[in-house]
Amino acid sequence: MPVVIVTDVRYRTAMAVIRPLRKAGFTVVAVQAAQESPKKPPAFSSRFVDRRVMLDGSVKDESYASRLLALCREYERPVLFPIGADTLAMLSQHAAEFEAVCDFLVSPPEILDAANDKRVVAETARSVGVPVPEEFDCADGKLPPRYPVFLKPRCGEKLGLHAEQRYASAENEEAFIEAYKKMSAYDPSPVVQERVAGDGCGICLVMDRNHRPVCVMGHKRIREYPISGGPSACCVSFYDETLERYAVRLLQALGFTGVAMVEFKGGKVLEINPRIWGSFPLTEVCGSRFAEGYVRAARSEETPAEPDRAFRRGRRMRFVLNDTLAWLSCLKARRWKDVGSGVLDVFRAKEALFRFTDQKPFWRYLYLTVRGKGGGV
Repeated sequence: MPVVIVTDVRYRTAMAVIRPLRKAGFTVVAVQAAQESPKKPPAFSSRFVDRRVMLDGSVKDESYASRLLALCREYERPVLFPIGADTLAMLSQHAAEFEAVCDFLVSPPEILDAANDKRVVAETARSVGVPVPEEFDCADGKLPPRYPVFLKPRCGEKLGLHAEQRYASAENEEAFIEAYKKMSAYDPSPVVQERVAGDGCGICLVMDRNHRPVCVMGHKRIREYPISGGPSACCVSFYDETLERYAVRLLQALGFTGVAMVEFKGGKVLEINPRIWGSFPLTEVCGSRFAEGYVRAARSEETPAEPDRAFRRGRRMRFVLNDTLAWLSCLKARRWKDVGSGVLDVFRAKEALFRFTDQKPFWRYLYLTVRGKGGGV
């Protein structure tokens, strides 16, 4: 079995790549840039890691690519599995150099930029018949024709914004003017869309070099934090054939290669996360072979006629800290249905990081988070 080099292992999502791959028989090398992490990131505590490597400096350093290349050269064509957005962008920029020594699935820079741009995503979706929320032209002081609306920078992640900073909601004119001013500080022409009702969900895919889906799964949000609209705190696995068809059509129209989560609400596309996303640990919880699908596609193994959709539907997962805060917020807001669901999920939802057979990463992550040095995504 080949070596898989997993980068940016300070993020809690890295464990959902590391454990399934090690169980599948791959040799796992966990890598972290020293400047962006505590001395011992959570994944370094895992018994499923074969080698731990702390590379000097930051991913944003011009010399970081050469250090990662040198590590790749220590093995015979390893597979490179990037977790963080900065590493993904660096790998995309230096694709030719890395292709000489390792295998990976990453889109070219212009396609990554397009997938990160909410306006481009919406325009592309409309062009191929994929439903999107109605967008309003609010330049030059114009007001939207109706409320409520959502406001977002076109590329919030590229601006380095945290998830809760990437959007604002407005119920009326006064709130809109304040929200538009806030978003305009990040982007002079923020996206203003109708606020869509319905379930928030994501279709998650591995797309091979020919832009064909290799592995597919889906999730629905149960609770998020902040509860006004934020990252998923508790979610459940599910499948929807129509949404999969929309997601594949959109990614193929962009010419996308790699890992992505297409986010929907009320059956309409909101955005694309063209990287490992926050609720990625659900792939491990529901038994999806997602990480393995990435590795096999990166190695150009034969792509089956149909993508791998083998995962357990209805499996719940929670991030214990975020979900506890979400539950307290629901309690304060008297959202009794969510309060009751949160109590039940203490028993029926699996914690994203904790495993009885591999506990140390969870306790290390908890310790670092309480001290304000946690990994987040």
